[in-house]
Amino acid sequence: MEWTIEYLAVEDVLYIKTRGTLNAESANSMVKEIVQAASFHQCNKQIVDHRETSIALNFLEYYERPAINQQIGISYSWKIAMVFKELNDHTYFMETVFRNRGYDFHQFADIDEAKLWLAKK
Repeated sequence: MEWTIEYLAVEDVLYIKTRGTLNAESANSMVKEIVQAASFHQCNKQIVDHRETSIALNFLEYYERPAINQQIGISYSWKIAMVFKELNDHTYFMETVFRNRGYDFHQFADIDEAKLWLAKK
């Protein structure tokens, strides 16, 4: 999987664009870079654009992601908008797991809706 991380200064948002197949290993590498970028830019809001990505995680891996991401360095203060090509059982499960663990995490199928949600306080 490949990804780019761009800081959108006007919106004070990190925009992460992914392509390819996301698995646990690539997710760990990507999250490490996001943590570094968030720290560098002092930015707690992110759009993770997975519209060109297929997710190769099983339900147990989805369940483990919040704890793994916390160990890598994501913060409960972050506001994370995940954008998918389509919403399905996997994306709903991921959102539920993260929200149940205290993260401000929401999934979208429309990037403009994600931007509006991030702009709200």
